[in-house]
Amino acid sequence: MAVVGCEGIDCTLDNVVALNVGLYDSSTGAAIALSDTLTVTAAGTDSVIYNRGVNTSKLQLPMSYWGDADTLCLRVYGKDYAFEDVITIRKTNTVHYESPDCATTMFHTIEGVTWVSALKTIDSVVVCKPSVNYEKKENIRIYYHTADSDQ
Repeated sequence: MAVVGCEGIDCTLDNVVALNVGLYDSSTGAAIALSDTLTVTAAGTDSVIYNRGVNTSKLQLPMSYWGDADTLCLRVYGKDYAFEDVITIRKTNTVHYESPDCATTMFHTIEGVTWVSALKTIDSVVVCKPSVNYEKKENIRIYYHTADSDQ
């Protein structure tokens, strides 16, 4: 009788690479939840990457594998209004390889962020952790002007 052994596969179980985004009030710096409906799309495509979120305070968004930049359209709407902000994230991409038994993934490093806010709803966008990888730590913070900010 022969004894057969096998090596355990050490692939990361939680292997989702996503851009982690937090939403904040520009005047207080406090985390906020958008009570309006939020939909995020990838500019230039018909891809909806976050659909009709309400009371949104954090987002986990996929990033393109090979592009040097991702442009996200954040559409906020209510019963009688809608506006769209556009955020462009410049990045470098690095193939991450663990072992022959595991699928390769793509890690990203944020090089910079620009935004267009037609109604001046976004005050600023700050990169707080440029490495986008398996960690679930916040990568960028979007600071919104809120009704309380305007007082």
